[in-house]
Amino acid sequence: MDDIHLRETPVSSEVVYDGSFLQVRRDLVKLPDGSETHREYFRHPGAVVILPLFENGEVLLERQFRYPNAQVFVEFPAGELEPGEDPLLCAQRELREETGYTAKHWQFLCTIHNAIAYSDEHLDIYLAEGLTAGERQFDTG
Repeated sequence: MDDIHLRETPVSSEVVYDGSFLQVRRDLVKLPDGSETHREYFRHPGAVVILPLFENGEVLLERQFRYPNAQVFVEFPAGELEPGEDPLLCAQRELREETGYTAKHWQFLCTIHNAIAYSDEHLDIYLAEGLTAGERQFDTG
């Protein structure tokens, strides 16, 4: 499919904020009609999400406080990719760190882009089966 009539072309780019977790950029772009505008967005290293499934069909979830929303959420185990890290190895590490569980069987399900209007973040989603309980290995903080 030829979508050239929808494409925006970067003219210039600047880093507005460069943090340890994400980067905020502001780009000047040329629109398909020739006019120019700005696009502000987050650069994110990507993350994994694990769907840990027990043999009886139950799913392992966790509770975590999320500062931006100032509340505790029930969510799937997940975590940020380290630079150059294999997504499957990241998923295995995050499941072990956050829940203490390991899994015998792993299946890549899909990649989603969860905030396409303002971020390049992507989530690689894995199904984890054959779960075995173990000791949690929380990150610092």
